[in-house]
Order: sequence, then structure tokens, then C-alpha cells
Amino acid sequence: MMNLCFEPLSLEKSGHYLELYRACPRQSSYYSFGSLWAWRNVFGLSWAFAGGMCWIRSEGDNLWAPVGPWDDADWRSIIPEIFPKPVSLQYAPDGLVRVLTDLLRDRVTAREVRSQWEYLHSVQELIALKGNRFSNKRSHIRQFTKNYDYEYRPMGPGDRNAVVNAQRLWLAERCSTDALLRETEAVKEMMEQWRNIPGLLGGILEVKGSPAAYTIAEAISEDTVMIHFEKALSAYNGAYQAINRMFLQNTASSFTTVNREEDLGDEGMRAAKMSYHPVGFLKKYTLSWFPD
Repeated sequence: MMNLCFEPLSLEKSGHYLELYRACPRQSSYYSFGSLWAWRNVFGLSWAFAGGMCWIRSEGDNLWAPVGPWDDADWRSIIPEIFPKPVSLQYAPDGLVRVLTDLLRDRVTAREVRSQWEYLHSVQELIALKGNRFSNKRSHIRQFTKNYDYEYRPMGPGDRNAVVNAQRLWLAERCSTDALLRETEAVKEMMEQWRNIPGLLGGILEVKGSPAAYTIAEAISEDTVMIHFEKALSAYNGAYQAINRMFLQNTASSFTTVNREEDLGDEGMRAAKMSYHPVGFLKKYTLSWFPD
């Protein structure tokens, strides 16, 4: 691997990275700056800027897809120069796959990874919840609003302790697996640097002053908001459905699309995400490059 000098992620270079991310034709949740920053220690992330792109690497020398203006890049020069030997790129969004397979043909192969598909939904559809297909969601929300003395409020940088407390309570309801503990660390990292991560927004749902649910999201473009973390305590029936709708209705109604991220191959999570009837997917692949 040539011409890639990896270094730790830094807030100082976040502006440059955001320019490249915004220039991406398909903006995956994996590559938003908020997501990278939150998970950087968990996954040992580093980055390198070369060829007009930002390249991400996780521990174990796993290389991710490049971030930048894919459509305008001179891939026939960039790829052979940086990768004189075969290489695989993880988490490659469908837009990049189309560009590289069209240009480089039989020197590139793409393997679709269903567990990494990101679910795209209509914001207005998830606010309105009209029709029979959303009747179960409406019923859960009615139960919540009827049974609990609740208050919804938008989240801000001063809510770190409230969110960490809510996450602690949520974790206490479950077996603390390594994956959930890592996720908790990512939540803390994101809240810690709220002021330095552009586009963060969220909401907290409280019942009699105690946390019942929360959402942390990130605006990644003028029309798309991305849900990074959404948690609700099991003691409050309907809290998941309520926080989902109330956040979009009160805090994110100006967006057209909400990206609810991937299901990681978990059948229960997949069923829950499909029950919100996505309008599309951002598909991800493993791309492999074979030089001549």
C-alpha cells in the first residue's frame, strides 16, 4: 500500500474531512464525521488524505472505502498508484461500486453485504404514520401518551449527563455484552464533543423528570438526517415508537429523508427496521481490486 500515511482522527482536520464527505454522491452513515469520531477508539480508526480522497482504516489494517467526489476522480490513475497489489475495501457504498465497476471492469469485483444495508425512510411518512401498515405504531404511541406524564425536549451539548444516565439505565436492563459496552463508549464520545461535531441534533423523552428514551442524530445534508443512537427503557411501553415520531416531528421535520442505519444481520433488528417501511436502501459492498 503506497502513498497512504495514516494518522489518528483529529478535530483539527474535521473541516477538510467534512468537505470531502459532503462531496460524496452517496453519504453512508459509517462515514459521517460524528460516527467516525464516536467509534474511533472502539474500532481503532485512522485516516489518510491522498488522491483527493480521505481513506479510513480500522484496526487489523482493514481498509474502508474512500470518501470524496467519486464521480470526478481519476480512478484509473489513483487506484493503481495507491494499490499496486490486490486489496479489499470494506463498507463500500453502492454509488462508489457503480463508478469503479464501470471504469475498472474485470479488475474490480463487488460482494454485496446485506447486514450493512442502511435503511432510508421518508421523514413525513414516519411523522404522519398513516394507513394500516402503521396502525401498530400509532397504537403504541397512543398507549405511551395516555399512560405516562411525559415531556419531549430537543437535545443539546448540556445533556451529556442525562444521556449517559439514560444509556446506563438502558444497559442495566440487558446482559452487558462487549458490543453493548462498546456502543456505550461511542455514545459518551459523541456527547463529549457535541459542540465540535457539526450537525448533531437529538431529543430526550422524560417521564416525570426521569429519562424514558433518547435519540442522537446527525444532519448529513440539507435533506437527510441520520439516526445514530435511539434507546428507550422497557419500563415505558411505546417509548421507542414515541421517541421515533416525536424527534422527527419536533426536531427534524425540515428533512426529507431519515437514514436509520443498518441491522447488522440481527433478525429482530431487521424486522423492527422493516416495520417502518423503508423507501429505499443505501447498499454496501466489499470491493476487491486486482491490478494487471
